[in-house]
Amino acid sequence: SASVFHVAEYKKVALPAVVLSTVCICCAGMFVLIDLGGIGRVWRILTGPNPMSPLFWDICVITLYLVINVVYLYFMKSKKPGAQAKVAVVSRFALPVAILVHSVTAWIFGLEMAREGWYSAIMAPLFVVSAMDSGLALLLIALAWMNRRGIWETSKKLMGMLAGLLATCIAVDGYMVGCELLTTGYPGS
Repeated sequence: SASVFHVAEYKKVALPAVVLSTVCICCAGMFVLIDLGGIGRVWRILTGPNPMSPLFWDICVITLYLVINVVYLYFMKSKKPGAQAKVAVVSRFALPVAILVHSVTAWIFGLEMAREGWYSAIMAPLFVVSAMDSGLALLLIALAWMNRRGIWETSKKLMGMLAGLLATCIAVDGYMVGCELLTTGYPGS
């Protein structure tokens, strides 16, 4: 989002943010493998994909996001001329796909009527904002750790800006949860 919205300060921590994002999306892919029943069933997705299955959607967006992250990292670290322009182009694809990853996860839960409260109309935006909460919190923890170890220098001003953004995302998340509780709680359901 730093490249998409031209926020120069946030570009300073784009590399650790993308590395964390790549690690997290790999973990998400491993959780999908667990849902599939093991790595031995991955071949069935390739040989007989079922577009009606939300897990198929999940695998598609997770794979796409992983590829985008790897390409993004490649261009970020490239010394070739024009690499930074390519970072800007890739980021325009990365942001909507990141939103889609969390939306698809929300839709998977929303399509399962097994649990109370998992079929909310605002579930996808709630998952996206919650992902921003957890992602920013993880980034702040990682940056603080790297600062302490001398691995990556981040100014207190930038840490404060990221903390302020995290506080805003938490407030939006709280608002959405409050709306959900009011909507379901008012009629006594």
